[in-house]
Amino acid sequence: MADQNNAQARTILVQEGPKLIAGAPYPVRIHYLRLLRRVQADGGNFREAFKTNELIIGLAEAERDPLNLALASLARVLRLIENNDPAKALGQLATLGARYSKLGSLEFTATSEGLHGMAYSAVGQYDRALHHFLRALDMVQRHPGLWSPREADIRLAMARMYVNSRDPARALETLREIRTGPTRLPPRTEAAAHFFEGRALVVQDELEAAQQAFGRALELAHAHQLIALEANVLGNIANAHLKAGRYREAEEAARAALAPAERSEDRISLQMAKANLGFALFGQGRQRDGMQQVDAVIATMRKAGAMSTVGRMLAEKSQALESAGRFREALATTRERETVVQELALNDRNKAISALQEQFKARERAAQIDALRQENTVKDAELRHRSLIQTAASLGASLALFLCAGVLWMYRKSVLTGRRLAELNDELAYRSAHDPLTGLFNRRSFLDRMRSRTGQAPPRLGSADCFTLLDIDHFKRINDEYGHAAGDAVLVEVGKRLRAAMRESDMVLRWGGEEFLVYSQGVTQDQRALLVGRILDAIAATPIVLDDGTALRVSATAGAVSLPFAPDGDQAGAEATVQPDWEQAIALADRALYKGKEAGRNRGYIVAGLRRPEGGLELDLVLPGVAG
Repeated sequence: MADQNNAQARTILVQEGPKLIAGAPYPVRIHYLRLLRRVQADGGNFREAFKTNELIIGLAEAERDPLNLALASLARVLRLIENNDPAKALGQLATLGARYSKLGSLEFTATSEGLHGMAYSAVGQYDRALHHFLRALDMVQRHPGLWSPREADIRLAMARMYVNSRDPARALETLREIRTGPTRLPPRTEAAAHFFEGRALVVQDELEAAQQAFGRALELAHAHQLIALEANVLGNIANAHLKAGRYREAEEAARAALAPAERSEDRISLQMAKANLGFALFGQGRQRDGMQQVDAVIATMRKAGAMSTVGRMLAEKSQALESAGRFREALATTRERETVVQELALNDRNKAISALQEQFKARERAAQIDALRQENTVKDAELRHRSLIQTAASLGASLALFLCAGVLWMYRKSVLTGRRLAELNDELAYRSAHDPLTGLFNRRSFLDRMRSRTGQAPPRLGSADCFTLLDIDHFKRINDEYGHAAGDAVLVEVGKRLRAAMRESDMVLRWGGEEFLVYSQGVTQDQRALLVGRILDAIAATPIVLDDGTALRVSATAGAVSLPFAPDGDQAGAEATVQPDWEQAIALADRALYKGKEAGRNRGYIVAGLRRPEGGLELDLVLPGVAG
């Protein structure tokens, strides 16, 4: 069903999720989460898919499952590639390859090869990308029963590479191979194949055939709720109309692309739709309105660092100005584009160098740790050998003294080597327990804390453990308007403020993305509201100042719940005897958080009670400072 009706499969998985998660054996839970992630990604819901992937990582770490941990770590690499950071992706691939070299998983190896191909394609090293794609393709053809990657997905990535490298003939040949395969294609794959066919035909200037291919892709995307793909297809339809000089049709397609682009939160598709709308208006004689729209998009993409897109748009703007007889402005735009092209060439070179550096550092770290371990093993063996010689020796005091000196020298060297290995192990342990960006604890350390919590004595009478989940308000808008560097700066500053506001005994961690979790022990019922208020005030009290001097007003929305669960007021009856575990408590806090989002953000709700009308589950919420 997931292959043939993504929307229906997604609905069933979401409905059945609580039954499959609560109390199910680990193999069932991990298989459910992997299937859910696959369906979300196939439907274009990449943000939800990456959230599900973080749940897989947390569960696999708790169960000490190296295979699923390795596979989910590769999904993080895919996110780096999608976020236009291929150099870091290549470094992570090298690290994971060294860490899981003895895993013996064909799925891990094939997926890694495919990701290598995508990363090298993103930095323009198409020959190396093709080498890795072909290796991945050979693996999946020899083992068609693999869960992932699928053969059609690898061929789609190859077709995309051929289109980007301006080789439409090979792209079309690859797409024909996808369609003539032995198995029926899932709607997402079939729609994507038509989409890339249209793009290749546009490169060949076969615009009418391209529009037909785009039309087939659009029908499938719309029928199967593939929102992100629908926005992308409409944007390329508008591009093809612009290339043919059909400005009214281009305007219609660009306006139609705006809604799915906004729903899918695809920043690139949204800006593409706005730019196409601007060029369509310009072509219809509304030059001032059109150029204002185009210039706004160029400014946004420049701020986001998408300089390759800026270069393409400047070229299109120059052509439009030249066609309109505005030659002075066209010349100025052309010179501006030349500057951007030079910057891009330098940036591409730096990306290639960064990729090599990341790979070298990763291999160097792995080799250094392995060498130290081997050296320590050798030294231990030598010490034992020397000790045997010393025990068996009867050659006199001088020989014994010489042997003792040798053993002491070897011992000291072994101690130094052991210390270095311990330092590296401590560093690895710290990194595995802390978020690399904010320095806060991560999910793995929290799961360890929860495992130790199971055997602890209950909190003292009148107090409880409080779980406060919070999410930065409008964080996507910060990334879109100020760039991802600004978003990272906001995450780091929020982490600092949370650490400063909490007690030393409280655990502050980055839960994922723009979400944070505060775990506080020994909190009374009266203190809960004060705790939530202190957390929100710490974040929103003063603006966050960026490196360029920009002052951002940042706020957060929170949901909190306590264990043992003690409903307030009239709710303290039979419901109070039903005690959720910590995972269910966080799920309740998450629901309270989203109630806060719906109520206007910048507030925190505390779960004060549960009601189960007609088999459902409703929360009684308290807003600190407001009657419940």
